[in-house]
Amino acid sequence: MPFDEPQPIETVENLSAHDFKKKFRAKGLPVKLTGVIDGCRALKEWSFDMFRGEYGSEVVGVEKFEPHERGPGKNSPQDYCKYLQYVDMKLADLIDIIQTKPDHMYYMAQHPFRKCFRGLRDSLPQFPYLSDCITYIPGAHMDTYLWIGPKGTLTPIHIDPMPNFLTQVVGRKKITVFPKDQVKNNLYIGQFERESFSPIDIEQPNLERYPKYADCTPFESIIHPGETVFIPRNWGHSLTAMDNSISLTSFFITYSQLFSLFPEFVTSLALKSLSSWGAIEQKNERATRNPPPIKKQ
Repeated sequence: MPFDEPQPIETVENLSAHDFKKKFRAKGLPVKLTGVIDGCRALKEWSFDMFRGEYGSEVVGVEKFEPHERGPGKNSPQDYCKYLQYVDMKLADLIDIIQTKPDHMYYMAQHPFRKCFRGLRDSLPQFPYLSDCITYIPGAHMDTYLWIGPKGTLTPIHIDPMPNFLTQVVGRKKITVFPKDQVKNNLYIGQFERESFSPIDIEQPNLERYPKYADCTPFESIIHPGETVFIPRNWGHSLTAMDNSISLTSFFITYSQLFSLFPEFVTSLALKSLSSWGAIEQKNERATRNPPPIKKQ
């Protein structure tokens, strides 16, 4: 299958927790789930105006890119790392920029949901697929995160160390995923300054420099409000916001995975804690959780 002709991610409506575990989680396969949060308050109440009115005074960490730094034709991972800045700002100010300056890529990315927006969790139902999983480990990349950003925001191809659910609440996103057995060979992950990122520009891949990318077998889907995509552990994936959007990611680990991955998990946590010292001056939790590369002198 040509790399530029992605296949659709399988979509299943009202999937039972038992069938999800058996058919997708146990096999490590992605799936788009519909009907999971139908009728919940979040789908009815969440909007940019609601967040501005109810939580606009909250200070949040923002990934900041100016117009000439990010956007169509400038969405390579190299540009992402070159121009990325973290700033703190009031949520109301961020929303104003999103709504009035569409060429500014200001993105509240991966904001810890547990510590902010008091009462907001009550508008979301309990996710049925997480009843037998660990969903929060203090100090680790294991929690639920909120994303608020503009149309056109692109997250480069990367992998996550734990499986997660991406749920769209406002707007749409396009997701492209790549099987984990293609991560090192075809996506060249591990050969970039951010070890979990691919150096490949998904919009304009350089096949002369990265020829094995041509042999990838991507899967793709558009995620609409109320829909959720399961992203298995270590599957490559990239996301593009097709509208101004509000999303949630819920990372988790099963108990069996925890025991099997414990040595790797402890090592990874220790390395992340050490690397975070390079981001202390950024003064926001988002930066310390995903610190920018330490530039060589």
